[in-house]
Amino acid sequence: MKTLSFVTLVALLATSLSAQTSSGTLTANGKKTPLDHVVAVRDKDGRVHVVLTNEPVAAAQVLDHSLEFDLAGKGNFSGVQVMLEGDEIVSGAFYSPTFSKMGGSFSATGMHKFEGKVTDASVEGKLWMEKPDEFAEQTYVYNAKFKAPIEDYPKPVPPAAPKGKPLPAGGGEVGKAYRAYLKTIQAGNPAQIRAAVTAARSKQVSDKDLKEMIPMLQLMAPKNLEITGGAVDGDHATLLATSKDGNETMHGTIVMAKEAGAWKVEQEGWKN
Repeated sequence: MKTLSFVTLVALLATSLSAQTSSGTLTANGKKTPLDHVVAVRDKDGRVHVVLTNEPVAAAQVLDHSLEFDLAGKGNFSGVQVMLEGDEIVSGAFYSPTFSKMGGSFSATGMHKFEGKVTDASVEGKLWMEKPDEFAEQTYVYNAKFKAPIEDYPKPVPPAAPKGKPLPAGGGEVGKAYRAYLKTIQAGNPAQIRAAVTAARSKQVSDKDLKEMIPMLQLMAPKNLEITGGAVDGDHATLLATSKDGNETMHGTIVMAKEAGAWKVEQEGWKN
């Protein structure tokens, strides 16, 4: 059974659930899922993000990329996300466990339709697609009506200092190993990518799927990487880092593990 995190639970309780209503469905690769939860949050630039899902999502999870990195591809998490400037849709994303080749999600614009009202305090109306669409052999269509208060996103809490002996500036050998991994991503060689991650992580994806995922991995890879801290604890190490792309700064936590005498990437997460 899936449980809510403490942060998610507090955020959900802070908003009157009666003020939030959503009804509709997402059909992804033939699998129909209800869209009976909605959350809306305003980012620092004033744009409104509307997320329609099959399970509760907190405002604090919308803008820190938790949907892509923590929820997408996990369990039955499904939904649609759009970003509004005024009442115009400028970007969107889809989530479904059936999008396994895409890691459970992908960005897509141009097919979303919105009819409704956006005020300083709330957003309501209808989001839909006029007909099914396809991207990378993934088919999808949705239709939903909703109403939600617009929440202001709280500033993120800085990550706690990792456990263990502090790493030298730049992350030392652990940092070098992570940078080498990023170079294998840009080179696009599947064998080198597998060699740079842990055996357990490598087993999670087939050769065919990995080859298809490489363009997305290259697109999502951190830019202008700076390792800001880290610690080593036995055969595991944690790196803290930032990625800067234009005006956006992402904060990353990368877990590395030593296998056969070499540091390998075990998992990573990036949030703004």
